[in-house]
Amino acid sequence: MRPVREDLRIQGQQIYLRPITAEDTELAVRWRNQPVVVENFIYRKPVSREDHINWLENKVFKGLVHQFIVCRNEDDLPLGSIYLQNFEEENRKAEWGIYLGEEQAYGKGIGTEAAKLLLNYAFEELGMHKVVSRVLAHNQASIRMNEKAGYVKEAYLKDELFLDGQFEDLIFFGAINPND
Repeated sequence: MRPVREDLRIQGQQIYLRPITAEDTELAVRWRNQPVVVENFIYRKPVSREDHINWLENKVFKGLVHQFIVCRNEDDLPLGSIYLQNFEEENRKAEWGIYLGEEQAYGKGIGTEAAKLLLNYAFEELGMHKVVSRVLAHNQASIRMNEKAGYVKEAYLKDELFLDGQFEDLIFFGAINPND
């Protein structure tokens, strides 16, 4: 994959997506380390500024991850981040994820809108055939968001992960490009 064009803007009704930059590091680190975000992520270790810069340099800027900042249309307020990763070009497949770090983004359909925008980008711009996500079974908000965005539950895996001293169930969601 090629890196995301710096001038790309994916416009929605309430929000838009713009490529993440190094200037977003402080926000991304703060959001990613919030307890409400960490408890819903598979990777639970704290993320440092250096970790994030390394992620940008070795993943995002090389095109291995397409990561965006979710911004509110009305005032350009950054609300969180959404990304595609684990590209399998031969299978035309990728995995998506999101974290919203600003409380004013919760419960307003912003995550669902961002998920739909990213899915359309994956299908229309990148030519992906399938986009998948992994969701911890206790994360009801993410389950609803995936379903509203057009993803279908494909698998439910019992005790799949050992996180914070206990086993967690994992749900796999997938969306197929309707134009394929």
